[in-house]
This record gives sequence, C-alpha cells and structure tokens, in this order.
Amino acid sequence: MPFDQSTIVDVAPPVWDGSTLQLSWTSTAPAGTTFQVYVARRLAWSGTARWVSLTMPDSRVRVDVGAVGAGEGDLDFSSSLPGATADRVTLAWLGGSYLDPTGGDDVQGFRVFGPPAPGAGVDYTTSLAEIPAYPGGTPIDGYGIGGFGQGGFGRAVSSYSWTSSALEGGVWTFAVASFDAAGNLGTPTTSTTTIAAPPRPPAASADGSRLQYLYDPATRQVTLTWNPSPSA
Repeated sequence: MPFDQSTIVDVAPPVWDGSTLQLSWTSTAPAGTTFQVYVARRLAWSGTARWVSLTMPDSRVRVDVGAVGAGEGDLDFSSSLPGATADRVTLAWLGGSYLDPTGGDDVQGFRVFGPPAPGAGVDYTTSLAEIPAYPGGTPIDGYGIGGFGQGGFGRAVSSYSWTSSALEGGVWTFAVASFDAAGNLGTPTTSTTTIAAPPRPPAASADGSRLQYLYDPATRQVTLTWNPSPSA
C-alpha cells in the first residue's frame, strides 16, 4: 500500500534530549504496522515502533509520519508525500568544466550566495552552500569527455540543485557561481523569488495575553474575546 497518514491521529511535540530529537505519535493502525518517517522529504526511519530518535536537523524542516504495507519499510514513497511548503526556494542549473573562471578545466564546484534578509542585496562574502562539481572526484565532462552538448564542442553538462532552509516572507535574491581550485569565482547567475509571508497573529493585549474570557455567574456562560488578525 502507499504511504498512508490517515491513521496518524496525533504527533507529540518533538523532545530534544541533548543528543537526539525524540519523536512519537499515536495511530489507530493495529500493532505490528510498519511506519516510515521522512525528514525534509527523505526517508529517515522505518519500523513498527511508534517513536523514533532522529539526528537534530541543522534548520527547521518538515517531518512526515505515515504507515506503509508489510515489507515496504525500505521503499521510498517521497514522491507521494503531501506538497512541500512554499517557504523554501530550490535552485537548479546546468554546469560543468567549461565554467572554469580562468578558462581552463579546473572547476571544483559551485557556491550559492544569498541576502542576509529579504529585500537585501546578495552577500558574496559568505556562501550558503558549496556543491562539488563532480561527486567522487571524477570529471564527467570536458574537452573530449562527454558528448556534444550544451557545454560546447566536446563538452557535456551536468545538472545541479540546491534547496534553501525555511525563509520568511519577502523578496529573496540568490546567486550561483562556479569556483576553481584557487578559489576564483566565475560570473554569478542570479535568481529572484518572492516568498509569501505567513499570516500574522492577532496583537496581544496589554497583559501579553491573546485571549480573554468573561464569566457570567447568572447565566453560567463564558464569553471569549480577542483582537482581530491584522491584514497581511
């Protein structure tokens, strides 16, 4: 059966024990059911227990818990997970040795740069990520290596991608630049996107609370009051 979240009735708030992140859930599925846990849409665990210890993520990530069929614990159902949240950006590009900043074949990888805050300019002093040009260290393109492709005569290209961590609302501009063994950067390619800001919570009252109540002993009724949510 496919990844099924219909039997998951509750996921307890994660608990950090100082070394791992403890996650537990309640399910109406019968005992012995196999569950899977996906972290950032990647299969991180499977088993029949209803709790798991996870490595603490480096940033805020999405976690999905669901049941699968017997013997399906190791199958990857990431393609059937609910849609990813819209607070991240994925950059995808083609590249290869032909992007050597000095004109040779010495590309080591690509660096991703971004702004310190939405609306700010790209900060090229510190990279957000560094993607190696050739995982494993073996070039797969270059003069005489690879077919006749988008990299030019005798040069093939490879596909690369990078996904950001969760972003706050606003306009974000990112840049990708190749670099060589000496650290020289190629000409950056930029991309701009807009992240929709999440709804803002209602303003708090003077005492810091967001919900107030008034009890009428005569009618034994409780009236709740709160401030309206501000416009986005």
